[in-house]
Amino acid sequence: MLPTPLVRLLVRATVTPALLISGMAVLLLGLGSLAQALLVLSVAPGPALLLPLVAGVFGSVLPVALGVGVVGGVASGIARLRDERALTALAAIGLARWRLAVLCGLVAVPGAVVQAGLTHFGEPWARALVRDTRIDVATLIRPDGRRPVRVGSWWLAEDGSALSFTDGRVAGVADGWALSRREGGVLAELSGVDLALADGTSLRAEAVSLPLALQRSGRVHIFERSTPDLVRQLRVSAGLARDRYERWTLWKRSILPLILPALAAAAAGGARRWGEGPVVGALVLGTWVVIRLIDAQLPLIGLSGGTAIVLFGALGSAFWAWRQ
Repeated sequence: MLPTPLVRLLVRATVTPALLISGMAVLLLGLGSLAQALLVLSVAPGPALLLPLVAGVFGSVLPVALGVGVVGGVASGIARLRDERALTALAAIGLARWRLAVLCGLVAVPGAVVQAGLTHFGEPWARALVRDTRIDVATLIRPDGRRPVRVGSWWLAEDGSALSFTDGRVAGVADGWALSRREGGVLAELSGVDLALADGTSLRAEAVSLPLALQRSGRVHIFERSTPDLVRQLRVSAGLARDRYERWTLWKRSILPLILPALAAAAAGGARRWGEGPVVGALVLGTWVVIRLIDAQLPLIGLSGGTAIVLFGALGSAFWAWRQ
């Protein structure tokens, strides 16, 4: 059994830095993501659309920020106990290191539970909110003769009373036009259209509905689907043998909260000997690099292999940190 006073001591030393680090991570990651989202918009959103855009952007970084905060908070708590000679006193009274390591992992469990809820439901909702807001902003675009505006991969410009448009492969001029929202992008309703294709073919059409995708695929991204919605999509993609990335996305939403206690224990073990900043930075950056490499090499590594690498990597880091 773990001594109750030790539990209280570590929790008190951990909570405040965890909240501060999480807040700083949300602010930095949110501002960076917001700047990126605003840069891809062709027009500045008004206050009615800026508020949901900000809410979606900051909501989408919450799981990562929370994980960084928990890992950093536990490391800071152990570093504080180290500086106050509390760790030496605990070792002197016979407290085994493995008990302290287990306690550091258990302290991170509530954060892992919250992170699981965010990864499965909160983050997809926030990403979908950003997507919908971008679409709403795009429908408000009104090209003028001074400069073309961009909608996804398309460029639009006003040519007198007509609309000129191109995506590098198709170019055209329309006498009448209107923009409305559709799933994954914007639908341009054009009338009196003259089209010029890349092979030199010219076409004339009285009416054309042109989908302008804001994303490469023109569809809702799997990151923007909640877990129940993604499970429903799996029933279709599994029958087409194209469910690998959907399943990996689902697994990651569970794996990341699952390894959080192990990462917190690893950060605590490293903070006993080194500065907590470099230790937390190395763990967070290392985890991100490993997951990104698995994302890129998923067909080669496979779902089971990717899961094993992440899980055993986190547990191995914790074991190594406390063996030092």
